[in-house]
Amino acid sequence: MLVKIQKGDHVKNKVKQAVVMKIALYCAPLLVILIPVLLIIALTMNNPSVVCQTDTTTTTTSSDSGSSNGSLTDKNSDIGKRVSYIIDRFKKAGYSGDDISAIIAIGWRESNLNPKAVNPAGSVKGIWQWGAGGINGNRYQNTADTVEAQVDLAFKELASSHTVARLGLANAKDIDSSALAWDTGFEGVGASDPQRKVSEVKAWAESIKKTYDLNFEGSLSSGNNAVSDSNTSASNSADSDSNNQSAYCNTDDSGSADGTGKIKESGLSFWDKNSIPDDIKPYVHNITSKKLDWSLTTPDAYNQCAGFSQVYMNEIWSPNFTFRGNGNVTAEAVAKLTGAKVTTTPKAGAVFSSDRPNHTGVVLHVLANGDLIIANQNAVKSGQNAGTSKDYEITLVPKKSYAKDSQAVGYGDMTFAYPGDNSKYKLHW
Repeated sequence: MLVKIQKGDHVKNKVKQAVVMKIALYCAPLLVILIPVLLIIALTMNNPSVVCQTDTTTTTTSSDSGSSNGSLTDKNSDIGKRVSYIIDRFKKAGYSGDDISAIIAIGWRESNLNPKAVNPAGSVKGIWQWGAGGINGNRYQNTADTVEAQVDLAFKELASSHTVARLGLANAKDIDSSALAWDTGFEGVGASDPQRKVSEVKAWAESIKKTYDLNFEGSLSSGNNAVSDSNTSASNSADSDSNNQSAYCNTDDSGSADGTGKIKESGLSFWDKNSIPDDIKPYVHNITSKKLDWSLTTPDAYNQCAGFSQVYMNEIWSPNFTFRGNGNVTAEAVAKLTGAKVTTTPKAGAVFSSDRPNHTGVVLHVLANGDLIIANQNAVKSGQNAGTSKDYEITLVPKKSYAKDSQAVGYGDMTFAYPGDNSKYKLHW
């Protein structure tokens, strides 16, 4: 039996089909966009990254009036709320309770935790008194005078130009070593500088730790190359291409010419003398086998960068020579003594100086991509900062980090002095 379809039913079916087709036409592009986004979210949730410094908070507005009302231990005051904000940000990023207590205590020393604080004498401003265009450079640039913006700036620097500070904090064992890491690596203050106010900072830090219950360990990576910030990764991409995993096999001996060699490591990296990677070892010239004469420097420099440069340069150059001076003037002192020139061009066997803020060491090799392998003391893995003496560590310094105007702590804006510019002096590794 045939069923007769009414004309009205036929029209309705046609309309329904047209509506469905239009819906599909408009929705298809949305599905093309949404499906990959949903897949990315799912993969991200199921594949967490290694914890290095994971704070990703970015703030554009502030509820902080900049008031200095209250005290460090008054949680409900303006200052107390500022303390709580800083704690929350640094804790989420993986810093320990001791690290956070020391960082806040130093901020109290520098500015009473006032984000609007300005010291015209040194052209510095903000909670941690960044250089703002005078003799201390311009790290502050266009940062807003708010606690949120200044913590953002701190994280940006800790993941790039001031990695040394973050590595020091990752390796710190107590409030004292946390404060030392921040002061030397972030503030640019010498370990023995009286303006550190060590005892006062420790007392403030202990009070902060107790008041805000900061009894917890950190989760920062303490590896040799812990930089994971996306900006750093992007800027290091060129280095990564030239130092890729498949091309690093190196058979050069310790006499390799500058401008040669590829390694798998990249970024500012530090190794103590017992953990040097195999592909770095050919360039280190077996320093440990040498009998360095530490009597050529002064006892107060036994755990300092200048002390190592003084005794090691004496060991590898003949005729021997001795010199004195802080790290930031070492290249100048060697040039004056040997008749060499102070330049911005690195060579294996040259001593270097950096005034970011005050460091020195010796260039061991210049790689094909311009990165440096250097020997130095009192950076992260040796000397006073690591509790050792008459010691050294090996550092990989990317070309961009030692370039003119670089703010990389210990290595920015390097100058070099190579005694071999004077034919009288011979290098013997």
